[in-house]
Amino acid sequence: MSIHLEGVGARFYRGIGPEPQLVGPFRKMNFFIGPNNAGKSIILNLIAERIKSVSNRGVNHKLEPEEMYRGSESGEFYSAVGLSTQVVLGRLKIYEHDVTTAQLIKQAVERASVDGIVWTKAGDRSLLPERDPKEIRQWLPADRFWQHVWSSLTKKGSGGIDQHWIPETLAFIGQNASPELPDIHLIPAKRQLGPKGDEFSDNSGRGLIDHLARLQAPSFDRQEDRRGFERINAFVREITGKPDARLEVPSEREHLLVHMDNKVLPLSALGTGVHEVVLIAAFCTIHDGSIMCIEEPEIHLHPLLQRKLVRYLMMETKCQYFIATHSSAFIDTPDSAIFHVSNDGAQTYVRPALTKNDQRAVLDDLGCQASDILQSNAVIWVEGPSDRILLNHWISAVEPRLEEGIHYTIMFYGGALISHLTASDEALDRFIKLRKLNRNMAVVIDSDKSHPNAELKHHAIRLLKEMDDAGGMVWVTAGREMENYIDGKKLQDALRELHPQLYEKPGKTGQFDHAFYFFRKNPKDPARHVTHKNGDKVGAASIITKGEADLTILDLRERIEELVAMLLRANDLQCQPQD
Repeated sequence: MSIHLEGVGARFYRGIGPEPQLVGPFRKMNFFIGPNNAGKSIILNLIAERIKSVSNRGVNHKLEPEEMYRGSESGEFYSAVGLSTQVVLGRLKIYEHDVTTAQLIKQAVERASVDGIVWTKAGDRSLLPERDPKEIRQWLPADRFWQHVWSSLTKKGSGGIDQHWIPETLAFIGQNASPELPDIHLIPAKRQLGPKGDEFSDNSGRGLIDHLARLQAPSFDRQEDRRGFERINAFVREITGKPDARLEVPSEREHLLVHMDNKVLPLSALGTGVHEVVLIAAFCTIHDGSIMCIEEPEIHLHPLLQRKLVRYLMMETKCQYFIATHSSAFIDTPDSAIFHVSNDGAQTYVRPALTKNDQRAVLDDLGCQASDILQSNAVIWVEGPSDRILLNHWISAVEPRLEEGIHYTIMFYGGALISHLTASDEALDRFIKLRKLNRNMAVVIDSDKSHPNAELKHHAIRLLKEMDDAGGMVWVTAGREMENYIDGKKLQDALRELHPQLYEKPGKTGQFDHAFYFFRKNPKDPARHVTHKNGDKVGAASIITKGEADLTILDLRERIEELVAMLLRANDLQCQPQD
C-alpha cells in the first residue's frame, strides 16, 4: 500500500498561526501549489521534521527558532495526524460486536471525524478539533449509549458519563487513530551529485555515488539491491529515449557515467535537467516504500521531463509523495491530490483544490493567464457542441484514461468563424497560425460532399496540406457531416423522441446525405411533407452517447485511433494493448 499518511495538521508552526490547518485526504501523489512565500514547504517540513515521531509518547514540542510562528498572536504549537474513519473502525474491530453496538461505535467515530478523517494530536493522541463537551454528549442518542460504547470498547463497568464514559471512549478512539508510518525522507531543492566518500544522509546528492556503486555491485547477500539499480537504468532509457542507455559507477567513483549511442559521458554532460531528474528518481528508488517529501522537483526540468518523472514515481515505486512546486504542469496529474497554498499576510492556509474553480484559483496564483489555460496538453477544434459530445464519447470508448479538461481541450470554430474560414484566406492563415500556441492540435471538419466524387472545399484542402506539413492532424469526415458517423436509424429515433410534434418520417441517412434532416407536415398543406433542417443536434448527441459507441461506421475507428494516439503522445501516456 502506498498511502501511509492520510492527513496532517498543525497550529502555530512556521507560517501556520492561530487557525489550525488540517490537511487531507492524501493520495499516493500530493502536490502543494502556490505563489512565492505562500508557505508551500510548510507541510513538507512538518511531515519530515515533526510527524516522524508522531507514534512516540515523548514527542518534543520545543520548536527551533526557524519553526516558530512570527505573527501577532502566540499560542501552543501542536502537530496532528489524520486517519480515515474506515481504518479507525477496522482497528476498533466493530465487526466483533453485535449490530447495535457496532452502529453506536460507528456513529461516535463519524461524529468525531472531519470530512471522513479522525484527527489526533501528536503525543497524547487527543482528538481534534477541540469541541464543547455539551456538543459531544449529543453525539449519541442518550447517556446510556455512551456507557454501552465505553463498556464495549474498554471492557470496564460502572463509572460516570463525564469522568469515564465520554473521555475514555474518545481516548480509546484516539489511541486507534494514529497511523503506523514508514521512514520519512526530505529531498531538498538544491541537489548536486557529491564526491565519493561523503556520507549518504540528506538526499542532497552527497554520498549518492558510493551508494549507487553498492547497488550496481552488491554483496552476495544483497543481490536484490541490483534490481533497484536496473529500475533506475530503465528510467534513464525512458528520459533519454535511448534503448541502450545505462548508468555506470566506475571504479574511481569520480563521476556517474552514462553509456549511450556507443559513447560514454558523465551524467552532467546530458544537461542539468537530466542530471536533476536522475538524482530524484535514484533517491526515491533507494528509499522505496518510504514517505518522500520533495522540494520543487521542476527546477531545471522541461515539462516533458516533469511528467516522465511523475509517471516513474507513480508506476515504479511504492512511496507516498508530498511535493512542493511552482509548476502548473503537475495540476493535471491523474489520481493525485492537489492542495492550494495561500497566505493572507497573517498566516498560511492549505486547502484541497477539489473543483475546477479551485484549480483555476491555483493557476491564477501561479500567474497563468487565459492563454496559458488554453495551452492544454492538446487542443481539438470542432464546429459545435454536438461534435464535442460525440468526440468525447468515441475517445472514451477507445481510451478511457483520456478526459477532456485534463488531457485535452475541445474548442469551437463554428458560427461566424467558419464562414470567415471558408471565405477568407487571411482568416484561414490566422487559424493555421493557432498551431504555434500548441503543436498538439487537431481540426475536425465536415467534408460537405454531396456525392463520392465531389471536390473538397478550398479551406479543407488548405488545412489538410498546411496542418499536415506542420505535423498537426486534420480530420475531414468521410461522409457529408459528423452526423454521418452515427447509425442512421438511431439518429432518426433520437430526433423522433426530441420532436414528437414535428417528426413525421425519417430523412435519408446515407454517407453523403444530410443525416440530420427529417420530414414534417407542411403547415400550408398537411397532406404533404417538408424537410425539417433544424433538429436538436445537442439533444440527439446526448441521447446517442447514452449507449455503447459504434465505431464501425465509415472510417470512424481509424480516425478516432489516430486522434487518441496524438492525445496519448501529448500527455506522455503509453498506449495500452487492446483485449
